[in-house]
Amino acid sequence: MVVEACVKRTEALEVKNKIAERMLERQEAFSVENVLEILYALPEVREWSPLYEAAMETLIDNEGNRRAFVTMKTDEAKIRFLELRTKIKRDDD
Repeated sequence: MVVEACVKRTEALEVKNKIAERMLERQEAFSVENVLEILYALPEVREWSPLYEAAMETLIDNEGNRRAFVTMKTDEAKIRFLELRTKIKRDDD
């Protein structure tokens, strides 16, 4: 009985640990550091251009924007999202 209880407790703890790991991974995906790395790597968004600077502010200041930005499937979608949120076109650079 005691052994069975220990085994069940161990299994429950393993499940909890996996859930906690997944939560941390998700949280990290939306971290400011991660999102700024993605922004830096985007083609067609020149570093320190008006779009880049406005995008940095938008992404740093708002977790919802970070989540939406990371969720975009393509680089083009990410850039279009930034243009929409900042009201600055990459062509204005």
